[in-house]
Amino acid sequence: MNLAGRVLLLAALAGCAAPPGQRIRVVASTANIGAIVAAVGGSRVQVTTIASAGMCPGHFDIRPSDVVAANEARLLLNQGWEEWFPKLEQALSSPRLERVTCQTPGNWMVPPVHRQATAEIAGLLSRTDPAGAEDYARAAKEYSARVDSAAAQARRLFSGRALPAVIAAGHQAAFLRWLGFRVVATYGGPEELTARELARLAQVAVDSGVGLVVDNLQSGPDAGRPLAEALNVPQVTLTNFPRPEGYPLTLDFNARALADVLP
Repeated sequence: MNLAGRVLLLAALAGCAAPPGQRIRVVASTANIGAIVAAVGGSRVQVTTIASAGMCPGHFDIRPSDVVAANEARLLLNQGWEEWFPKLEQALSSPRLERVTCQTPGNWMVPPVHRQATAEIAGLLSRTDPAGAEDYARAAKEYSARVDSAAAQARRLFSGRALPAVIAAGHQAAFLRWLGFRVVATYGGPEELTARELARLAQVAVDSGVGLVVDNLQSGPDAGRPLAEALNVPQVTLTNFPRPEGYPLTLDFNARALADVLP
């Protein structure tokens, strides 16, 4: 290959990987994605999360700053159910931005699902930044080990304990079942808890001997409190997205919040 050919080849390769010292910009639609990108990407990645952990990412109004961040990014990741995402896509103009909808199904707060999502995102980062593939694979392995450790600790909190039947916000049902709770009924947001729905849930609670009501922070932190008070049982609110300190600590936070209200 002559000198001109080598120059063209080097230029093409340079366009596929991040320049030395420059981090890959990734925009995540939710804290589910953002937490994993931050953990796996480390110093190679700069991640911006659009919908923070404390808000419901299904219903969200994008801001001009979100459009700017996405247009400056190399990779834009979403989960596929965000109602506002098509509006963001319509505002995008960057020709170098890759848009990917993650394919991991289920509730990402359940440890086996979170691990599956970690493997998927590590692969996406490696595809965007091939030079960092080994770093992403190593970080994903270490992160998954931390997730496994947190998951084992969470389950130990309930080992040997008699767990009550639960009525819960729908978004918390999968996590509760993973811990070993029997979820006998679920409900939606506060706007869905009509007098008729509360009466139905109360009847289910009496028939099933419900001993705990679990709310979801993002869809209504106190939605089930009237039901819990009527039944004279504990109520607890859990988060369905990782807090700023990351998923393993959030998993521990949720598990301890449940354990603290049990007899």
